[in-house]
Amino acid sequence: MSFTEGSVLIDVDMTSQTRPKVTTRSTRQGEISRAITGQPVNSLLPKTLIESLYALCPQAHLTAFECAMAAAQQKEIPQHTRKVVYEIINEHLRFLAFDACVSVGLKPAEEVRRLGQLRALTTAELSKEIPDFDRLDEAIAPAIQTFVTGSGPDQFEALQSLPDFEAWMMHGATAASRLYAQLWETVPCRRHTSVAMLNPRCSLETIETWISGDVSVSCPLINGTAHQTSALGRCENQPLLNEIAEQYGCGIRAQFVARLIDLMLYWKIRRDPQWSVQAGQTAPNTGLAHVQTARGSLIVRVIVEKGIIAGVKTIAPTEWNFASGSCAEQALSMIEFSSEDQWRRDAAWILAAIDPCVPYSIRFHNVLQNESNHA
Repeated sequence: MSFTEGSVLIDVDMTSQTRPKVTTRSTRQGEISRAITGQPVNSLLPKTLIESLYALCPQAHLTAFECAMAAAQQKEIPQHTRKVVYEIINEHLRFLAFDACVSVGLKPAEEVRRLGQLRALTTAELSKEIPDFDRLDEAIAPAIQTFVTGSGPDQFEALQSLPDFEAWMMHGATAASRLYAQLWETVPCRRHTSVAMLNPRCSLETIETWISGDVSVSCPLINGTAHQTSALGRCENQPLLNEIAEQYGCGIRAQFVARLIDLMLYWKIRRDPQWSVQAGQTAPNTGLAHVQTARGSLIVRVIVEKGIIAGVKTIAPTEWNFASGSCAEQALSMIEFSSEDQWRRDAAWILAAIDPCVPYSIRFHNVLQNESNHA
């Protein structure tokens, strides 16, 4: 079996020349889950595949699989929540300092090499059975100050209110503040989509009712309905987001700000995180894990029969967010069309906010020849 990273396909149908019809889908077909299925429960292959093939959030994927495996066999659930939280912190930090900037065509932070060094350190430490979390704190705290907050993480007060946030943003002392300033200045406010948010604290029993049925990586719909998942789902009741909703009613601003809020919340609770990993047995020989990532909820279901892994189902945030009828489809469909280049520029901000964990490709259809401007 060959493994591909997969991608997100975005098809833009310009039959209507002012408001295009947009469809999205992930091409991932669960190749890793299929390769794991049929392996003995003591095989080292699953861990090797997960660690080597999931470039983003490998700790979340490994934790979800190992916890679901343990639950299926009625064994003690591994306690890896703190590893998952540190991975979330690092993913948010890199997003705000580098990934989002590059995605929307902005100059990333100076000293970007430090982010690469931090990622290498984090990967090495989190791969250990017992990471040196104090060492990670010593590396992460100054990186958050340099690239995001501009002050010590524990002294950051820009999230207290919308005026505080906008004052920090306009000061432009860090890569993250400049990213937000550009967002506020250049991106039109567009309403939130109507797609329901997955509950990040949804019970395993509820998840089992739909993941045991037709919900899959290729059809991540609950009772035929799309759902979305993101850091915003963990931060919906934050006062700053309520102020942004009242003042601007803008979904993309809320998504971006939620990444910053989530980063700071996880930084505060990193020493004693609670609910970011849920796992348990939900049916005979069946284990289910619901694990939080920087991009939202990761769900893994494992069936074990007679010492063999009989089935694995993995649904990551990208599958939820780019399914048929998804939040991505709705948000992208709000963009008016004047040229392909213009549409791509506007779409880049929306796609950065949703942040797929695989590359994406935009394909235009039925564009009039004199309006076509292929990249």
